[in-house]
Amino acid sequence: MSAHDPSRTHQQRIPRSERVIHCDRPHWLFVVTGAWKWIVFGGTLWALLIITAGRTGWATLGTVGWWVPGIVALRLVVGAWDWMVREHTLTDARIIAQFGMLRTVRTDLPLRRVQHLVLVRPLAERLFGLGSIGVASAGTGSVEVVWRAVDRPKQTLAMIREQTRRVLEGDEREPGVTPVIGLVGGIGSGKSTVARVFGDLGCLVSDSDESVRELLTRPEVIERLVSWWGERVLDGEGRINRSAVADIVFEDPSERVRLEGLIHPMLRQSRQDLIRRAIASDAPGVVIDAPLLFEAGVDAECDTVVFVDTPKPVRVRRVRETRNWDEGELDRRESAQMPIAEKRRRSGWMVSNGGDQEGLRKRVEAVLDQIREQSSRNMRESGFLDLG
Repeated sequence: MSAHDPSRTHQQRIPRSERVIHCDRPHWLFVVTGAWKWIVFGGTLWALLIITAGRTGWATLGTVGWWVPGIVALRLVVGAWDWMVREHTLTDARIIAQFGMLRTVRTDLPLRRVQHLVLVRPLAERLFGLGSIGVASAGTGSVEVVWRAVDRPKQTLAMIREQTRRVLEGDEREPGVTPVIGLVGGIGSGKSTVARVFGDLGCLVSDSDESVRELLTRPEVIERLVSWWGERVLDGEGRINRSAVADIVFEDPSERVRLEGLIHPMLRQSRQDLIRRAIASDAPGVVIDAPLLFEAGVDAECDTVVFVDTPKPVRVRRVRETRNWDEGELDRRESAQMPIAEKRRRSGWMVSNGGDQEGLRKRVEAVLDQIREQSSRNMRESGFLDLG
C-alpha cells in the first residue's frame, strides 16, 4: 500500500520544523488478518449448520443460524473502523503510531532514542506479504511504537533504520544515549554511595529500598499483607513493620516468593516510569540500585552492570558501624546471595570504592563516560534487531 498524503497526518502534533517522510495506514488486509480466527471459526460453524439443515430441513437452521455470519460481519466492520483510525508516520526526527476507536492513543518516539527495531510476521500477515514493526528505546523492557500490518515490511524497516542512522550520525552532541545501569556488589560495598555519585552527575537513580518503603505505605499493600500475616506485621501506628515482614520471609522462602509476587511488578513499573522520564529529559543515564539485582533478574532491564569493588575489611567495618554485624553475620548473609566472584564476572564495568570520595567521583565519572560512548557506538553499529 502506498503512503497516503502527508497532509492527512495530524500536523498540529508534529513540529513545523520536521519533515514528514512517510505516512500511511496498515494495508487494507489488516481488516482480514485481524479477524481471521473469527472468519475461520464462523465459516466452519456456518458450514456445519448448512450441512445439518440440508439433511434435516432448512427450518432447523432457524433464526439463530443467521447470527453466525452476522457476528463475523460485525467483526469485519469493527476491524475496518480500527483500520481507518490507525496511522503510521515517520518524520526526519521521530516515528509515530496512532490508533484507537473510542479513545485515541498516540505513541511518539524520537529517532535519536531508537535502540531496537523488531519485525514480527504472524502467519496470517505472512500469507499476504505483510508484517508488523515494533520500535523500542533502551531499557524500557517493552516495545513503545508499533506499526501493524505493514505492506513491504522489510523495505519499510530498512527505511526506518536508514533514517535513524542519519539522525544519529548527523547529531554532533550524540543525544539519545541514556543507558540503564545496574549496580551490584557485596554487602557493605557502598552501592548507595556510588548511586548518589551517579545522581550528582545527572543520572536518575532508582533506589529499590526506598521504593519498597514507599510501596509499603500504600493502603492496598498494607491491606494485602495484613490479610496474609495478620496484624503482627503492623507497628503501633498501623504502619508496616519492615523488620516483622523481614523475619517472616527470611524464615519461610514460600512467603518470600509470595511477597515478591506482589512487590516486584510494582517496582518494575516504577523503574520503567523512571526510565521514560530520563529519556524524555535527556539524562545521561538511569542507575538501578536494587538488592539481588542478578538473583531477581533485574539485570535484564539494564544495558550494562557496574560492580562496586570494595575490600572485605572495609565492608566488615561498614556493616559493624551501620548494622552492628560482625564478620560472621556478614558471611552468613552473603552466603544466601550469588557469590561475589560471580557478580564481578557477570558485570561489564567495575568501580573501586575504598572510601576515597574525591577519587570515587572521578572513577564513576570515567565509567559513565565510557558506558555512554559504548551505548552510542552500539546504537550506530548494531542497535537493531530484525526477527523477520
